[in-house]
Amino acid sequence: MVRRFRDTDAPVLWALNALPNIGETADSGVPIPLLPAVTPPAGFPDLADVEASFLAQGGEFLVVELDGHIVGMGGFRPGVEACAEVLRVRVHPAIRRRGIGRALMAELEQRAAQRGLRAMCLDTATNQPEAMAFYQGLGYREVGRECRPGWTWTLVYYVKTLVA
Repeated sequence: MVRRFRDTDAPVLWALNALPNIGETADSGVPIPLLPAVTPPAGFPDLADVEASFLAQGGEFLVVELDGHIVGMGGFRPGVEACAEVLRVRVHPAIRRRGIGRALMAELEQRAAQRGLRAMCLDTATNQPEAMAFYQGLGYREVGRECRPGWTWTLVYYVKTLVA
C-alpha cells in the first residue's frame, strides 16, 4: 500500500534511509521490521522535517507499507521549470525487485502531474548501476553527468516528461 507520510513514520524512515543502497539489488537477510532510529540521519536534513521540506513546499512524500511494515519511501518537491525534484527514494533491500519501487514512482509521478508539474527530475550515481537501470526502465532519460574532485563516482541526472 502506497500512502502519504505521517509524522509517526519518521523514525522508521530514518532507519530505512540508513540501509545500504549500493551493491546487491536484493538482500533477504535484512529484517523487514526496522528498529526506529532515535535521531534523523546526518546529512539528510530534509528527512528530519518531511513536512517542511516536502509537503509545505507543495510537494509530496510517500511511504510503502507491506504487512504493516514500512518498506519504501520517496518524495518530490517542485523545482525549476515545473519539474518535480525527486528525492529519498528507497526500497528495503529484502524486498527489492518485487515492484515496490515501480509502484512508488508511479504514484509520485501521478501526484506530481496532478499538481501541474510537467516533468520528474532526479539524480543517482554511477556507483549505483541498479538504480540507473531502474530509472531508465521507467522511461527516465539521462540529461547530464557531473564529477567533482574527490568523488569516486559520477552523478547522473535524469528527467522524464509527465503525461497530464
